[in-house]
Amino acid sequence: MADKPINSLDVDSIPEQNGTAKRAKAYSDMLIHHASIVSEKEYQKFLLERLEKDNGYIIRKASNFDRYFAIDREMLFKFLNDTQPETMDYLRKIYKADLEETIVNFINAETTKVRGSLIEVLKHGIELSNQKLELMYTKPATTFNPKLTKKYNQNIFSVMEEVWASDKERVDVVIFLNGLAIMSFELKCNAAGQSYQDAIYQFRIDRSPKTRLNYV
Repeated sequence: MADKPINSLDVDSIPEQNGTAKRAKAYSDMLIHHASIVSEKEYQKFLLERLEKDNGYIIRKASNFDRYFAIDREMLFKFLNDTQPETMDYLRKIYKADLEETIVNFINAETTKVRGSLIEVLKHGIELSNQKLELMYTKPATTFNPKLTKKYNQNIFSVMEEVWASDKERVDVVIFLNGLAIMSFELKCNAAGQSYQDAIYQFRIDRSPKTRLNYV
């Protein structure tokens, strides 16, 4: 039997466990109702709305971006203090007022060192004064351990628009995990005669690999 277009499917007849088709249909409907999107700015607004309303992202102001370390400090330390308060209290007694700066610099050093990467730092965390700090929590294989599930749900996804990576470079959208920038986007609108190829070209030619954000 030939496949039907997603917008012609009777999604109510699809088994409940197959949520992918239903989500695709829902987004198709939303895009149809937003057919008036004819500019990059409107597309950008639509994207942020969907991230916030459908996926629980926190929309942050670009003024919160630390371009030298590609982080949102407030979100980073909210995550650390909420999920690992005892470890943070212990480290605060050692480093006192320098704790936050010490953590930020340590994360940056581990990320930018030879054979280092943000992915590795996120996966394995960091260690200060024999104390382990997790920078994210992966999804548990089961829901049998409520503590692990709670920690996973405390991950903070956030997004900023119009982020200045340097004095000369402004990026359309940046996504963060627990305050650490993990993705950046240049949005292009087909109605304006642009495509994803223009975004790729912009990253290859116009973006400096020397900025901390683009290094990620």
